[in-house]
Amino acid sequence: MNVGIIGCGNISPTYFNSHKLYNNFKVIACADINHDIAKKKAEEFNVTLQSVDEILVNPNIDIIVNLTIPSAHKEIIMKTLEAGKHSFSEKPLAMNFEEGLAIQKLAKEKNLYVGCAPDTFLGAVGQKAKEIIDSQKIGNIVLGTFNLMSHGMEHWHPNPDFFFKPGAGPVFDVGVYYITQLVNLLGPVESIV
Repeated sequence: MNVGIIGCGNISPTYFNSHKLYNNFKVIACADINHDIAKKKAEEFNVTLQSVDEILVNPNIDIIVNLTIPSAHKEIIMKTLEAGKHSFSEKPLAMNFEEGLAIQKLAKEKNLYVGCAPDTFLGAVGQKAKEIIDSQKIGNIVLGTFNLMSHGMEHWHPNPDFFFKPGAGPVFDVGVYYITQLVNLLGPVESIV
């Protein structure tokens, strides 16, 4: 499976490097609204530099990995699906529930897959915990909680401005990992205390 990456920012090296670990996909092209950043990543990771429009019509690409800022996710995902390609996006999938429904509707119409981070619940620790819980070895779980302490994005991200705009922030960018893990382990939320 050939992958095209749209959005070559801070998280992109994780995705560019991941195809070295697996033999079932290969990153072959990248694009970004900032041409200089895209050019740098294309050279660094030995992939083809393309514009967003070019990458979407590239017949050799099966799936687009969307690493753009949150407010651009729906637009890029919809364009990806309209181009007949599968989509995997960084979080959040969309800015609101209605946008998510529109993405789901188009994906079903086009018979294409859409995935979204975080997928960390699929890792060994999350899967082992789920196996133990599902086996009833530790009884019924009645409560899930997590606590996160951090200095904040502005202390580690080279360009944190978008973290403070709609569709971003602590819940969407960090808390979502823990919320996803809890929902995976315990099922849908029934109440919040």
